[in-house]
Amino acid sequence: MTAADRVDVPAVGRRRRARRGEGDRLRGEIVEAAGRLLAETGDAHAVTLRAVARAVGVTATSIYLHFPDRANLVRALRRQCFAELVAAMDTAADAVGAEPHARARARAHAYVRFGLENSGRYGALFEPALQSSTPVDIGQSTVRGTVRDVTAALGGNVEGAEAWLVLVQFWTALHGTVALRSVRPGFGWPEVDRQVDDLVDRLTGRRAATP
Repeated sequence: MTAADRVDVPAVGRRRRARRGEGDRLRGEIVEAAGRLLAETGDAHAVTLRAVARAVGVTATSIYLHFPDRANLVRALRRQCFAELVAAMDTAADAVGAEPHARARARAHAYVRFGLENSGRYGALFEPALQSSTPVDIGQSTVRGTVRDVTAALGGNVEGAEAWLVLVQFWTALHGTVALRSVRPGFGWPEVDRQVDDLVDRLTGRRAATP
C-alpha cells in the first residue's frame, strides 16, 4: 500500500448495486470524489483508485468498469475541471452583455476567481505530476468564446495565428496572477479586481465602456 492510499478519506458506506442506467451517474460521482480528494489534500498523488473508491463507497474493482486505470480517471477529472473553468468564464461574459472589452474583463475576473477559490481543481489542470501521464488537449475550439471576446476587444482585426498568440498572452498573464498570489500570499499585491482590470486594459490598450 502506498502513502497515497493511506490518506484519511471518509468512507461513505457501501453503495447498493447500481440499477440499469445509473452507470453514468456513478462515473460522475467517481470523478467528483477524485476532485474533492485533490482539493482536500492538495496532493495529486493522493488521487488513487483505492482512495477514490473508499470516498465513493464502492470497491476498487468497481471503478475499473468506468476507468481502467488511474491515468484515465485523472484525465476525466482534468477535463471536468477545465470544462468548469470555461463555463465560469462564459457565464461571466454573458452576464455583462455584448461590449467586447467588458466581456474580456469579465472572463479574466472569472478565471482568476476560479483559480483562487478552487485551488485543488485548478491545480489539477497544471500539476506537473499529472501532465506527462494524463495529457488533456485544450484545443482552440474549446476556448473560442475567449478568443472572440479578447480579439474583439482589440478591434476585431486579429485572426488566425495572431489571435491565438493574443489568447496565449492573456492566459499566461492570468495564470501567473493565480499562481503567484497562491504561492506568495504575503506579497503586497494590489486589490485583485483592480489588478485584473488593469491587466486586461494594458493587454488591449483600451478602457471598458462607461455604462
